[in-house]
Amino acid sequence: MIQVLAVDPNTQNGSADTTMTMILVGAVIALLLTGIISYDYQYAQRVAQEQQQVANRSEAKNLLMEVAKRQEAYFQKHKRYTTELDQLGYSDVEDWSVASPSGLYKVVVTSADDRTFTLVAEPQGDQLSDSKCGAFTYDKKGTAKSARGSDSTACW
Repeated sequence: MIQVLAVDPNTQNGSADTTMTMILVGAVIALLLTGIISYDYQYAQRVAQEQQQVANRSEAKNLLMEVAKRQEAYFQKHKRYTTELDQLGYSDVEDWSVASPSGLYKVVVTSADDRTFTLVAEPQGDQLSDSKCGAFTYDKKGTAKSARGSDSTACW
């Protein structure tokens, strides 16, 4: 006895449609996951960069405090402050400024006389992208400011 198998053409097309739908759903899920991972990675990079900039700001503040301390020592001997960093004992003065240890800031004395001085730490290199604080200023009175924003406590 011979048996004839009947094939329903709708069943084959239905399986092909189901397979194609599954492939498309899988592709959409993969694209969504890729987008989420990419967004998370970019966000993590931004956060890491901001945290690094916050850490780098201590370099500017430390150098400003060091120069201010040297200004006070200079004042004790000469009864005036100076705009020349070499007179404060810095041997690596370049363009009227002295660089922080890793070169992320340069400090310059913007004004000095027999009563007061003002120092500015200007960002260099990667620190130029620090949109929150920018340059730092410090003066004889202990007034500490940042160039960007009025809230110096956020930067200092």
